[in-house]
Amino acid sequence: MIITGSTNNSRLNELKKFTISDDITKQYFGNGDWINNGVDFTQLEYSNELIPQLIKIVYFIDGIKYTDFIIEEYTVYEYDTVGTGSTDFINVPYYKDPKKENIVSQPKIDSDVFIVRQQLSAFENNYLLEHVDSLFELETFAGGNYFNIVNNT
Repeated sequence: MIITGSTNNSRLNELKKFTISDDITKQYFGNGDWINNGVDFTQLEYSNELIPQLIKIVYFIDGIKYTDFIIEEYTVYEYDTVGTGSTDFINVPYYKDPKKENIVSQPKIDSDVFIVRQQLSAFENNYLLEHVDSLFELETFAGGNYFNIVNNT
């Protein structure tokens, strides 16, 4: 199976040499084909004007064929897939369900989470009694969870 597509971004600069020249064969790495990275200089196309202008460059990077159309400023790529004959490969369109787009909800917050620290002091709650000044404060201290207080008055 051959996959094709187009983009506005060229990858030709990845094949550029560090030389200053007007000759395209000296500016880029050559001998490009499906196995070798480089520009295929045999497929260069020029316009039929008085001063010829480059209009198409074909190059290969990592087994992908790119064709840059210089005047129109877009790139077409072509890739021969491997492994598409497998039974695990599914060749059907995949669509996003439009009903489920932009579903954003508030996170669920659990307020009944108890954190157990590494050290628990057995006398910590008793030390808090030093700040209790009256019997009323003692009755309301810790909601009656720690002490069973009976008011006999």
